[in-house]
Amino acid sequence: MTGRVVSIKMQKTAVVLIERTAMDPLYKKTFKRSKKYLVDDPIGVKDGDMVEIIKVSPVSKNKHWRITKVVGKNLAEIAEEKLKAQAEEIISEVMPEEKEEIKSESENSEKKVVVDNSTKKPQLKKKGRTELSKTKNGTT
Repeated sequence: MTGRVVSIKMQKTAVVLIERTAMDPLYKKTFKRSKKYLVDDPIGVKDGDMVEIIKVSPVSKNKHWRITKVVGKNLAEIAEEKLKAQAEEIISEVMPEEKEEIKSESENSEKKVVVDNSTKKPQLKKKGRTELSKTKNGTT
């Protein structure tokens, strides 16, 4: 079985999360099922590593599995870093942080015009009584 290391807080023991997909027999909807196993760790793995485990004779009360090899690093963390980098690029294209300075010359005088590209929030209209509600209440 292949799973992801969730915790390495114990000595020579790791907690491995195994995820699988199951299907509802009636509605045919697929969903994820997960289970955590206490695993003997002779290799010394890190959090987020993808590992392969096998069933062995009981090492302790709850530890019946052993890590055979490290398959790969944490794929979710790598994908998240890539998405953050892409999001930062897109945000910088849409909303530049720096203010642009435009110099315009007209009739021997120099003027600096500062253009701010940040967006302003629209001001909300004040709520008041309308003419219709005033007449209904009897006040004119």
